[in-house]
Amino acid sequence: MSCSSTHPATERGQELIELAILLPLLLVIAFGVLDLGRLYHAAITITNAAREGARYGTFFPEDASGIINATRAEAQASSIDLSTSVIQVSCPEGCGSGLSIRVTVSYNFHLIMGLVLPDPNLELIRSAEMMVP
Repeated sequence: MSCSSTHPATERGQELIELAILLPLLLVIAFGVLDLGRLYHAAITITNAAREGARYGTFFPEDASGIINATRAEAQASSIDLSTSVIQVSCPEGCGSGLSIRVTVSYNFHLIMGLVLPDPNLELIRSAEMMVP
């Protein structure tokens, strides 16, 4: 009885070494793709939240706290917490009828790949502007 192998004795550990070399690279790529998806979701959510705040502001242009609350509620519906973010409400030409209202949201996004990058935080800034009827 003989034990036969498809690999010669000198190649027995080759697969393990190849895996040890490639696994970190594959993990970096996988987590990078995951971060990119999370970043895209956060950017869309922040944009939608700014739009919702501006939409609320077209009906109640003098209610800055209501605009901020509407912005936070819209982001919270998509699992983004804006409690520590900066939300600016501005009326460049005044907050009257026929004039515009602008809502700007600044959100700090933390990357999973922060262990590899020098600065794991990205600042997302999105704004929306609408006319007050």
